[in-house]
Amino acid sequence: MEKIRIITIGREYASGGRTVGKLISEKLGIPFYNKEILHMAAEKLNMSADDVKNADETAANSLLYSISLMNNLSSASSLPINDRIFIEEREVIKSLAEQGPCVIVGRCADSILKEIRDDVLNVFIYADSDARAKRAIDEYGESPDTVYSSLRKHDKKRSTYYNLNTGQKWGAKDNYDLCLNSSKLGIEMCADLIIHTAANM
Repeated sequence: MEKIRIITIGREYASGGRTVGKLISEKLGIPFYNKEILHMAAEKLNMSADDVKNADETAANSLLYSISLMNNLSSASSLPINDRIFIEEREVIKSLAEQGPCVIVGRCADSILKEIRDDVLNVFIYADSDARAKRAIDEYGESPDTVYSSLRKHDKKRSTYYNLNTGQKWGAKDNYDLCLNSSKLGIEMCADLIIHTAANM
């Protein structure tokens, strides 16, 4: 196996996965990509970032998995816009991985890269519901009255998006090299464990 150069992080909503990824990038001095991928895809599609975000939140159809494996984007020109956005994001992710070491959060990056590269560490961050609820309230401004239903709604959206775009099950341990509970370990320890694992695989 090649030395790990790319770290992908999937995460439950409000588990702190994005914060873990950002901390890793700061500790290692490597680029961090999350929403930036959406903006890059928007530019390539000549769309506004807001329009891409709205379309990107719509689950892709079940035919996309086979189509997205193609390298020729023109073959997918007749697909619905949300499908074309995913395919463009896939190309952006592959390009970023080619440019050098980085941390990529979300966007099905683990599934996209695992079939074409051997230098990727795929991580999933999860947390206890109460810890996630507290983070959602404190950091995202969620209402205490609806926070638990919001957690379920966001996780359902991510799960559906991932499952249909990749043909795999979101959050299933077999899809990742490392699964960490941030509410037990803390953000700092999660980041350090991921860095240690990447350095010693």
